[in-house]
Amino acid sequence: MNRGRLRSGLTILGILAAVSAAIIVTTALPAVSPFGAAERHLTIATGSRGGTYFPVGEILATHFNAALGKGGFRWSARLSGGTAENLELLKKGDAAMAIAMANLTGFAATGTLHYQGNRIPNLRYVLGLWPDVTQFVCRAGAKIKTWSDLRGKRIAVGPPGSGTEFSNGVLLRTLAGLSWSDIVPVRLGYDEGAQALREGRIDAFNAEAGIPTKAVAELLETPAAVTLLEFSEDDMAKLAAEAPFYTRVVIPEGTYPGQTEPLGVAGVRSALLADESLPENVVYDMLTVIYARKEAMAKEHAAFTKVDYDNPLAGLYGAPLHPGAVRFFTEKGVHIPPELLP
Repeated sequence: MNRGRLRSGLTILGILAAVSAAIIVTTALPAVSPFGAAERHLTIATGSRGGTYFPVGEILATHFNAALGKGGFRWSARLSGGTAENLELLKKGDAAMAIAMANLTGFAATGTLHYQGNRIPNLRYVLGLWPDVTQFVCRAGAKIKTWSDLRGKRIAVGPPGSGTEFSNGVLLRTLAGLSWSDIVPVRLGYDEGAQALREGRIDAFNAEAGIPTKAVAELLETPAAVTLLEFSEDDMAKLAAEAPFYTRVVIPEGTYPGQTEPLGVAGVRSALLADESLPENVVYDMLTVIYARKEAMAKEHAAFTKVDYDNPLAGLYGAPLHPGAVRFFTEKGVHIPPELLP
C-alpha cells in the first residue's frame, strides 16, 4: 500500500474524530453568560393568547432580561392553559415561575378541596397582582339575563384544567345551582371563545382576567351583539358564604368600547409565583425591577395599573412568601402576616 496515502487517510480520520469529539462536548455544555457562568433559563408559565397572563408574562420577562440578564439568568413567558396547568408545571419543575389565581394556589399549597392528596408544597408567592375579573360575555340573541338563564346554554368554560374552568364550576353551582350536566361546556381559551361567540357557535364565555381583556374588548366593539352578565348584591352574598375568595370588582366606565356606565362584577386576586428553589437574591432583584419600572410597565399593559403596590400581599392565601420577597417587603416596611412567612 502507498505509505503516503495511508498517512493522509489516518490524518483525515484523526481530524474527523477530533471534530466529532468537539461537537459532543459543545452540545453537552449549557449556555454561558457573558461572565462565564452557566446561564439558567427561567420559564414564566402564563395563560392563553387573548387573556392577560401571557402578555404580562412577556413584559415581565423583557424587563427582567434587560435589567438582570447579565447575571446568568434568562426569562421567557410560556403559553399555557392557565392557573391549574401553571401550578402543575411548578410542581413538576417544568417552570420556575408562574402567574396564577390566589384561590387555587392556596388550595394547592394546603392540599385542600380538589387538591386533596395532590398538595404542591414548593409554591411561593412573590407579589400579589391585579384581581382576575369575572367577565361573563353573552351573545345577545341567547337571552341570558340572570345566572339561571345559563341552563342548557353552550358555554366556553376555559381550557381543561384551567383556573377559569374551576371558577366557572364554582359560579354555576353557587349562583344558579347548576352542574356541568346542566350546560353544554365547551373548553376553549379566550381568543377561541371570543371567536366562537362571534360566529354563534356558543352562547357565552367567561374571560376571567385582568381588565381590559383583549378578547372582551374586541367583542364589545359591537355592543349590540353581546351583553355582560353582572353580579347582584344577592349574588355577592352567596359567594361570600360559599366562595369567600371572591370580592366585588367594578369595571369603570369607559374601560371597554361603548361602555357608558360602571359594571358590577366579581374577581379573585392573581399573583406572581416562584418555585421555592429559586435563589433569594434573584427574587429580591426581580421585585426591585418591578417596583422601579412599574410606570413603564403600566404603559405597556393596563393590568399593571390595577396592581396595588402599596398593599402587595392583600388577597394572598395558603402559600408562604418566597424568602426573597420577605426580605424585599420587610425593607419597604410592608407588614407581613404571620401566615405568609416561610
